[in-house]
Amino acid sequence: MKLKDRIIRRISAFLLVVLTLWSILFYIAMIDEITDEVDDTLELYTEMVMTRYLAGKELPSVDNGTNNSYHLTEVTKEYADTHPHLSRTDETLYIEAKHETEPARVMRTIFRGADGSYYELTVMTPTIEKKDFMEAVAYWILGLYVAVVLAVIVVNAWVISHSMRPLYRLLGWLDRYDINEHTEPIDNPTSVTEFCTLNDAINRYSQRNQQLFEQQKRFIGDASHELQTPIAICQNRLEMLCDTDMTEEQMGEVIKTLQTLEHMSELNRSLLLLSKIDNHQFLDTMPIDMAALLRQTYSEYRRMAIENRVEVTLHEEGNPTWDINPALAKVLIHNLYRNALVHNVESQGQLHIYICIDNIVFANTGLSQPLDREHIFDRFYKSSTREGSTGLGLAIVSAICRHSSLDIAYTFASGMHHFSLKQKNNDK
Repeated sequence: MKLKDRIIRRISAFLLVVLTLWSILFYIAMIDEITDEVDDTLELYTEMVMTRYLAGKELPSVDNGTNNSYHLTEVTKEYADTHPHLSRTDETLYIEAKHETEPARVMRTIFRGADGSYYELTVMTPTIEKKDFMEAVAYWILGLYVAVVLAVIVVNAWVISHSMRPLYRLLGWLDRYDINEHTEPIDNPTSVTEFCTLNDAINRYSQRNQQLFEQQKRFIGDASHELQTPIAICQNRLEMLCDTDMTEEQMGEVIKTLQTLEHMSELNRSLLLLSKIDNHQFLDTMPIDMAALLRQTYSEYRRMAIENRVEVTLHEEGNPTWDINPALAKVLIHNLYRNALVHNVESQGQLHIYICIDNIVFANTGLSQPLDREHIFDRFYKSSTREGSTGLGLAIVSAICRHSSLDIAYTFASGMHHFSLKQKNNDK
C-alpha cells in the first residue's frame, strides 16, 4: 500500500471516531438544552395556575391558544405524602383534536390549598420527537463526515503527492541503480531538510559501494592473473616429473595433483573472465550467426557427449543473428553445452537444442527435480557434486547475458531442465 493511501485511510478512520463522539455529545447537549427550556416554560405556567387557584381567581381554559395544557385534581393526604411534590417526565399523550399521539413534557406539582386539601397540578406541553431528532442528527453527521473525508482525500492527495515528489524521484533512482554500471549521483533538488539529508547519505553510500566494488573487481582480476603463472609453472614441473622413473603409486599421486591444478587453473580463468566482463573489456560487437556457432560447438563437444553417453539433438527452426562480442558468444554457448553435458544423467541422457527465430533453448535431462531459480546463476552455486564443475559456468552465462543485452531464463518441465536465451530488443 502506498504511503499516501495509508495516511488518507488512517485520517478517515480518525475522523469517523471523532465525528461519532462529537455527534453523541451534540445530541446530548441539544436534548439537555431543549428540555431545560421546556421545563422553564412549564414552571412559569405551573406557577401562574397555582397562583390564580390559591388567589381564587379564574383559571385559564384548557384550550387557551398556547401549546400548554393542564388539569387539576384533588388528592388525598396519603397520596401527597407518598409522591414527590415536583416531578418532570417525558410521556406520550393522545391529542383528541388530532387523533394521534405526540411526545410531551409533563410536570406534576402537589400543593395544599387554602382549605387544607391537597391538589395535584399536571401541566403538559408538546416537545420534540427524540427518535426523529436523533435520526436527523445522524444523517447530518453522516453527510458532514462524507464531505470532510472527500475534502481530506482531495487535499491530502494533492499535498502528499507534491510533498513526496523528492521521495518518488529517489525511489526511482534506487530502482535503476546498478552497481555493475556507472550510475550518476542523484539530482533531486528539494527544500525539505529530511530529503536533502537522505539524498546526501544515499549519494555517499552509493559512491562508497561503487569504489569498494571496483576495488574488489580489480583485486579478483589481479589475483587471478598473478595466480595463473605459478599454477602453470607447477603443472610444467609435475609433467616433467612424470618423465622420470616413478612407481605406479607415485605416478597416480602426481596425476591427481595435476588434475587438481587443472581444476584450479580453470577456476582461475573463470574468475578472470568474470572480472573482465564486469570491467567491460569486451566492447566490440558484431552480428553473430548463432545457428552456425551452435553447429560448430556441437561438433566440438561430440566426443564429450559420447563419453558421457548423452544423445545430443539439434532442432533448427530459425537462424537468429545477434549483436554480441564474438569471444563472449563462444564462451556463452560453450558454457551452456558443458553445463548440459556435465550435469546430465549417468547414462542414456538427452540434450535437445532448439534454434528458433528469436530464441535458443537448451533442454537436458538431469536431476529429477527443479533447481533453485533464485540462486542457480549465483557464483559457486552447485546443484550437484559432479567432477569438473567449478560452480561458475552459469554465473559466467548470466554475466555475459547482462553485458550483451540478453535474457537467460530457467524452467523445469516434463523432467527436462530448460535454459532459454533471448535478445532483449526482440521482446514483444
